[in-house]
Amino acid sequence: MIITPENLRTKILSFYPEIEKNNIELSIHFDDEKKAWVAQLSKHQHELMTYIEKKEAQDCIDGIECVYLGTQIGQFIFNYCSEGSECNVP
Repeated sequence: MIITPENLRTKILSFYPEIEKNNIELSIHFDDEKKAWVAQLSKHQHELMTYIEKKEAQDCIDGIECVYLGTQIGQFIFNYCSEGSECNVP
């Protein structure tokens, strides 16, 4: 399957439902200069941008969980969705 921002975002959200549970915004775009996909997470004033290499993005589309991205998401939730905030920490 060809990777598009929409289908990569949908697949990431299916792997990591805590993104939506915690009302974290997720946007995806391709960075031509870095030749990699960019996942941008944001909640209030906090933001994280992480790069997803083409192979990892294709693996994700093919149903293989994005381990590196999962680590980044977990750290974002830990940093910005804890301490009694309105986030649902898994």
